Amino acid sequence: MKVRKIAALAVGAAMVGATMGFASAQANLPGKDFFVKDGQPNVKIVVGSQAAAMDVASAADIAVALGSLLYTEKEAEAAGVSVVVKKDLTPDYTYYIPVFSNYYEDTGTNPSATAWDQLTDNWWNGSAYNGSYTDWTSWTPKFVDEVENMDAINGDYQVDWDFTISNIELSDPEQNTIVYVPRSADLTIPAGDFTVLLNYTIANWTYSATEPDSIWGTLNPSTVYDEVHDDDNPGGYTFSGYIYDGVGAGDTFTVLGNTYYILDVLADGIKYGHDHGQVWFHVGDVKEFDGYKIKAVDISVSPSNKALFEITAPDGRSDLVIISTDEGDVDISTKSDKFNPGEVVLKLDDTFVGIDGNLIAQLEVRTNVVEVHTGDELVSGWVVNFTIENNKVKWLTLTNANDLSGSTLDILGKYKMYYEVDSHTLETDDTTYYAAKAYIVVKPSEPIIQTEELKVGDEVSDTGWVVDQIKGGTYTEVTVMHPTEPITYLDTEIDPENIDSNLILVGGPVANAVTKYLVDNGYSTVDWYNSAGDIEYIEDYNGFGILIVAGKDRYATREAAKQLMEYLANLS
Repeated sequence: MKVRKIAALAVGAAMVGATMGFASAQANLPGKDFFVKDGQPNVKIVVGSQAAAMDVASAADIAVALGSLLYTEKEAEAAGVSVVVKKDLTPDYTYYIPVFSNYYEDTGTNPSATAWDQLTDNWWNGSAYNGSYTDWTSWTPKFVDEVENMDAINGDYQVDWDFTISNIELSDPEQNTIVYVPRSADLTIPAGDFTVLLNYTIANWTYSATEPDSIWGTLNPSTVYDEVHDDDNPGGYTFSGYIYDGVGAGDTFTVLGNTYYILDVLADGIKYGHDHGQVWFHVGDVKEFDGYKIKAVDISVSPSNKALFEITAPDGRSDLVIISTDEGDVDISTKSDKFNPGEVVLKLDDTFVGIDGNLIAQLEVRTNVVEVHTGDELVSGWVVNFTIENNKVKWLTLTNANDLSGSTLDILGKYKMYYEVDSHTLETDDTTYYAAKAYIVVKPSEPIIQTEELKVGDEVSDTGWVVDQIKGGTYTEVTVMHPTEPITYLDTEIDPENIDSNLILVGGPVANAVTKYLVDNGYSTVDWYNSAGDIEYIEDYNGFGILIVAGKDRYATREAAKQLMEYLANLS
């Protein structure tokens, strides 16, 4: 039998030779194999059946720390089956909306300003240079662009955003009314000057042409064919029918990413909401729709078809309403002042006696019904204008309801817009001249990255390169193991004369009967009654190892347990 005694805390010169500081004695503690084998626990944690709760907590903490060791490792060869390549598709452009310039290249005249506040008379006129500069506001619109495939019809993203910004105003903290070009400026797009067009008429455009053969010319011509789905003619294509001729009742469409289910198309707008379809009720049935509960209280077949329903809102508001089959759509708010317009709309289609003799009501249910007309805000902050033909929304425009202001404007998450000025000075013998060129910058706000997964033999798009092989090096494969047997035991469950596993004993001879047995029989030699917290390793006891984690009281035992947890953490 071999016994190693390791003190968790320094205890003074009297104990030198019997115990030592924990940090300097970690090498004398057992290795990882004592605690785990093949990723599974190789030790039992034993706590006294009559021990203090703090000893039980210490045992639990040791078990948790031991869990960090429950894994296996093996070297594996990476077998690459595919690679992912990416390409930055962000448009390689920046728009510059000109504001001011007195550069010679723009004016054909030497800059004459001898102070910054003299930069007053070279505002852009909105066209290519023609020899004179006039007020910048004459250039309209200021910004036009299209972002493709941003909104959807029934889940099909083919609707573009067509931007038009007709006016942008500058404000300068140095001057209340701008006279000279600002050194820095905030931007404002006034209400009504930013329009987004969404066209829901998506057409099929085709192109067909006969081209001579490169060898035989017109003796052996070939036909070139192309097909495009878009709201605009790409140029030189022929209209070949609609993919979508607008959106109508029963369609789901999106506007700036917000989804709407159209219940009805009105003369100047739409009615949208959640259509739950036809639902059948027996008396007493309760069914829920978007949080609204509908209970069939009574159903009548004769002399008129009608039914009594109890409607309960998600917030607890409740009322009884009677609906008849000759009323058509019934907004519950017209029958109960406890509900707001559009919350619940019901239509009683029929009442009848079922084959089981029970009364049945056939009901159409709609919730959260909203009407939006031209001039209303469909999306918060945006006034909508509908173009409607043949009960379908052909297209709509959204216009900013409020001023959009700031040093940097967010253009629907796709662009950022800000003011910028370049300036120079030229020192001559007795004069300083000032030159400036100012513009509004519009650039993509975030990169557009396309990824592609390739296997051996695939061609990397647009490069001509082919994936020849995929090489992978070795790596360590870690498998987390899950214990299938208990790891913590009471001392009453362990026979100290017939152990079958390595043991971690938590608690001294007063708290743990197994520790007491080892002390009484001379296997443990630490003075546990006076210990400030020790870890004693009995290296070979009947073929197994034993760690005693203890001290003179529960607090000293707790300190020793903390030191063992630290040791286990370093093993992992």
